[in-house]
Amino acid sequence: MKRRKISAVCAVLMSAVMLSGCGRLTYDDYVVPESDEAPLTPVANNCIENNYEGTAPTKEETKEVYTSSDGLCRIENKNSYYDVTLDYENGSYKDVGAAYAEAILLARPDYGEMLEQYLYENINSVANGTKEDYSEIEKRVMTFYTGLDDDYRQELEGFAEKLGDKDIEFKQDGKLSRDEVILMEFIPDALRGTACSAISANGNTTATGERITCRVLEWQLGSENQLCQAHSLVHYKNGEKSFTSVTYMGFFPILTAVNKNGVLLGELDVGSSDAEYTCEGKTSYTYAMRYALENMDTAKECAEYMAENSKRFPYCVNILATDKNDAFIAELVVTDKEGEGETVIRDGNTKLNKKLKWDDTNYICSVNSFSADGNTDKITYNESNLIRWNKYNRLFCGQKDMTLERFKELMTCEKINDKLVNIRGEGLVHMVIADYSTNTLQAILTGTEGVIDSPEFIDLGSWE
Repeated sequence: MKRRKISAVCAVLMSAVMLSGCGRLTYDDYVVPESDEAPLTPVANNCIENNYEGTAPTKEETKEVYTSSDGLCRIENKNSYYDVTLDYENGSYKDVGAAYAEAILLARPDYGEMLEQYLYENINSVANGTKEDYSEIEKRVMTFYTGLDDDYRQELEGFAEKLGDKDIEFKQDGKLSRDEVILMEFIPDALRGTACSAISANGNTTATGERITCRVLEWQLGSENQLCQAHSLVHYKNGEKSFTSVTYMGFFPILTAVNKNGVLLGELDVGSSDAEYTCEGKTSYTYAMRYALENMDTAKECAEYMAENSKRFPYCVNILATDKNDAFIAELVVTDKEGEGETVIRDGNTKLNKKLKWDDTNYICSVNSFSADGNTDKITYNESNLIRWNKYNRLFCGQKDMTLERFKELMTCEKINDKLVNIRGEGLVHMVIADYSTNTLQAILTGTEGVIDSPEFIDLGSWE
């Protein structure tokens, strides 16, 4: 059957782009006012055809290799990312943490300067009233740090001692303190600031009969795109606990990762209504995701673990969890506020908020909102969430015999435009695709030039 062109698919996105909080459902009856200076651009002009048919993802060569003195960390410098191997089978968690810091300083002697600048850009974006009083941020950091499992705390201690100075104050001074290093591990828990999305297609609708999962991470890239200089693929070599993480250099918990059984996890920020932030008695959800990947064999087990512990986390979040057979969005409600809803493990058949439209149970989608019926509605009155949700619905639902190449075309079919809400925004850090027919990962890794219209996919190899 002849495949539809990207331009045809983009045409049906017009209503999604036009939707807003004003209540209008379509613009069929809208007449554009006459004006010689109207800066209106047809929505179809925002579409682009990126043809990946017959184009394999790029497998990058190693340019340089950096190894810690004890051999517990090896960093291969690729063109777009650092390929890191951490060996927990031949050293303690603290030793591996220290080895990682040592190898980082060999690979990037400017790492401390780059990291501190990025950290304070994150702090100042969410805590503008601090006026250089970072005591509240320090309190949050120490709460999460002391609440870690002993292995993780030892690992981070070894890392922070090697990379930062315990005698330096927590302030922006061009020098990296021990506590600033620790903060890096808890940005999602203590500071937040992500705008992510995800979609997974089950084997009933793909050409291979196997699942395809895509996770989009959007974050602050940094004023100088610092995060784009630190893309890392980290292999945690630890026997039955082994997993692979797509992240940035030096980050131990989970942004996007997959274990040896093919369980992929990724978090999508939601928020906690208007409740005042508190970390008292809370633990890190990104480290909890790591624990799940290291100790559980299926997406269902991981989703259930996160759901069971949801009240321990500081923020409401969605957790994407997929494996070869299943896909779930664990909607984690962390508050007891009346009307907030309750933690739900959503699958393709879960009843949704009555205002939401989703047309194909072979696909499951998530944006920065709860979607299950009864949970706090942060989608239908949030333009960004609603537009992205509707775009995914129009692009993917009803698609049959979905090839990996077609999937990639749909995920990249919009030009980058800061005046429109797109699936790929200007804060895109990475787009990771898990192909369960080959048990491999590939990704778009935003470079220092920023997000571009026609990106190449990088071959990140197998998770097995």
